[in-house]
Amino acid sequence: MLAEYTPHLTFVHEKAHAGHPLNEAADSLAKLGLRCVRGAVPRTELPRLIPLGAAGALADYRRSRAA
Repeated sequence: MLAEYTPHLTFVHEKAHAGHPLNEAADSLAKLGLRCVRGAVPRTELPRLIPLGAAGALADYRRSRAA
């Protein structure tokens, strides 16, 4: 509905950032959040799991920058 009333709005296809370590980290966090909402991961586990994922993503990013 907003697009209908926003004449200057344009849509473009953005190539995915598949394989980019920080994008992969964002995807993983989104999936973790979804699993939590669906009850597959207890909310109490998030404070433990998020830093682990972030540390791994940062390590992957640093390795990709060094290559």
